[in-house]
Amino acid sequence: MPAYKSQLLLIDAGSNTNCKPINLLQFAQMSSIYLKNTYGIEKPAIGLLNIGTEETKGNELVKESYKLLKEKAEELNLNFVGNVEGRDAFSGKIDAIVADGFTGNVFLKTTEGLGKFVKKSLTESFTKNILAKIFAIPALPAIKRFSKTMDYKSYGGALFLGVKKPVVKAHGSSDSLLFEYTIIQAEKFVENKAVEQMIKQFEK
Repeated sequence: MPAYKSQLLLIDAGSNTNCKPINLLQFAQMSSIYLKNTYGIEKPAIGLLNIGTEETKGNELVKESYKLLKEKAEELNLNFVGNVEGRDAFSGKIDAIVADGFTGNVFLKTTEGLGKFVKKSLTESFTKNILAKIFAIPALPAIKRFSKTMDYKSYGGALFLGVKKPVVKAHGSSDSLLFEYTIIQAEKFVENKAVEQMIKQFEK
């Protein structure tokens, strides 16, 4: 997902809707291994999606997951930065955000919807009348850059981490552009041997 001057990895985005704390710990491990091997981020900052930053906030799953992540962070070489609220997820300070699949999918779809709303609102504002169109001309390059950043198609499909072979799932409403980026993403996934690295790390 897009973030300020960077990207954000969301795990889980909808595959596992009923999770236990051990699953969220595994998600943190997988995201850390993936980001290190695929993007060269030495110590990826991993946050836990929650309704507040305090460790006492959230439901039982999140509170227990927080305790487990904090307890195992040093042993598993995880850069766990604690709870992260949805509004801070895109600050560029977090490399991966961990959630159960239900919460993660709601977060993902809400972000997609907000991106579409902003794009539609801007387009309508700049094409309202001839004067608005004239004043919009100098801003067009910046608007196009912003639009490209917010376009989920350019990020490809959803990776399945934790399986024996590289798997990438394309969006249900995929078009040719999204498929192109999904294939590029799959190539990178294979070339960086992320699955092999994950198996190796989990065997330890």
